[in-house]
Amino acid sequence: MQVSPVVHQPGHAPQQTVIITQPHAGHTTSSQWGGGVAPPSLQVLAQVPQLMIKREISWIKVCSGWETNAEYQITDAAGNLLFRAKEESDLGSRYRLLGTRGFKFRIFDNSNAEVMRVNRHFKACQGMCCALKDYCENEVSVLSPIDQVAGYVHQTNSCCVPKYKILDSHDREMMKVKGPCCVAFGICGLCCNKQKFDVDSDTISMPNGGGMISKVWSGIIKELLTDSVDFQIDFPPGLDVKGRASMMGAAILVDFNLWYNRRAWGFAFASCVSF
Repeated sequence: MQVSPVVHQPGHAPQQTVIITQPHAGHTTSSQWGGGVAPPSLQVLAQVPQLMIKREISWIKVCSGWETNAEYQITDAAGNLLFRAKEESDLGSRYRLLGTRGFKFRIFDNSNAEVMRVNRHFKACQGMCCALKDYCENEVSVLSPIDQVAGYVHQTNSCCVPKYKILDSHDREMMKVKGPCCVAFGICGLCCNKQKFDVDSDTISMPNGGGMISKVWSGIIKELLTDSVDFQIDFPPGLDVKGRASMMGAAILVDFNLWYNRRAWGFAFASCVSF
């Protein structure tokens, strides 16, 4: 992979840089794409140990309450822009269903090529504390390239402690995700710098420990008055690109499941005990 000179894009803060990658024959190993060759635009995922996923502030929503499609910026730890994620959903769903709505996120690289999709279908009872398998559990599918399944993320049974499992394209479990007991629905979230979702596995060797998805504290003004949310993903060492793409999908699902309705719920909070 060759990296072109870092350039600034109009309309972005000067400190944020954009990395444009070019495919290089023979660069990607089979382990990076779970037995295949990763799409060139996703090869950068194999090179970074950490991602930042930031839901952008919708000033239209802040000022008018008009519910807009969500968008994310995805950067490396240094703030270099790698991908953008843009939601597609209908206006009625955004108003009636808020964070429980079905959606399609299209994820673009810096050449504006679509490299991933994250899809969720609406379920009338999804997001319930004790999700019933196949009926109420939150789930997303992660596609990359956009016509091939890279993995799935499913909510699993728990008593309010958020738990998920990440599956491969054949529905075989790859990783488990377990969040904190205190879920940030307002005041509960004001007490913590980070809220950590541990990622481990019974089927994948993780000799240097598992990974983590963290909801990052972004300051009291942003937390209370806007819909901006920041996540940090720390990848388990050696995880292939499909697994990393699926962890990106897991972060988006966690956001919609637990934080998207934060302003609508006000200062309510939940603190429950796992099974």
